[in-house]
Amino acid sequence: MTTSAAPDRRLTVDSPDGARIAVFDHAAPSGSPEGPTLVLAHGWCLTHEAWQPVVEELQRRRPDLRVVSYDQPGHGSSTSGRDRTVTLLDLGVALREVIAETVPEGDLVLGGHSMGGMTVMALATVDPDVVRERVRGAALVGTAAHLPNRRPVPGEGLAMRLLERLPAGYSGLPTTPRLTAANLFGVDPDPEAVRATARMTSRTRANVVADWYRAIGELDLRAGLAPFATLRTVVLTGTRDRLTPVSAGRRLAREIPGATFWSLPGVGHMITYEATGIVADKIELLLDAEAAGQRA
Repeated sequence: MTTSAAPDRRLTVDSPDGARIAVFDHAAPSGSPEGPTLVLAHGWCLTHEAWQPVVEELQRRRPDLRVVSYDQPGHGSSTSGRDRTVTLLDLGVALREVIAETVPEGDLVLGGHSMGGMTVMALATVDPDVVRERVRGAALVGTAAHLPNRRPVPGEGLAMRLLERLPAGYSGLPTTPRLTAANLFGVDPDPEAVRATARMTSRTRANVVADWYRAIGELDLRAGLAPFATLRTVVLTGTRDRLTPVSAGRRLAREIPGATFWSLPGVGHMITYEATGIVADKIELLLDAEAAGQRA
């Protein structure tokens, strides 16, 4: 695992529901950005830092690449919206606003991990035109469009019911590095990556954990996937993923004509840490894909 480097610029984007989104702009190291801008959305109970190893690897390979990452509503340095009755479409709206404010022109590549992948799919529902007209490719990592038969992690339901009853702003999803490794990682995880993940999850406020858990429980984004058939889409799932299993990744890839699916042996849910180089490889395929304006 690499040491996180600070982004070059931080700004705030307002979402229509009142959330104030903390956005992190990673300028092209060369000082001269070329090609599409990569926009990254992170998962439930994490922050933009979960993508940092991939950002560093890609910018090492491609000094001309600009990357925009951000904290989802209520996560990290972003505030929640006015209403606790949230849906995944709210995340699509937030991503639309981040794009409009930070990358108003030019081609995009979108990457989403876990709930971040759901965010990218939700964008295609709330603004299909931006996906069709500006997105060169999409990386859907450790995610799903529908989870009809998912088996919960032991104790998951009880923990969520308890967190939902805590006062708004109460900190913490109870965890330890050992539990984090068991639930979110695959074979022989990097201890530093496990600790980083545990810090992010334990700092996520109780009401945020519970509210977005409920929203994910209502997940069904299949009806909005059509725009992804017009662009290059890759789906990656770890074979040891307990939150979004391989079967969900395969189903998602089947729902998108032309999508390519990869299963990563021995990898758990935290693919951006466990298989950084592979994730970077697949995103590079998207960066080199046909420009959005040249598609038939």
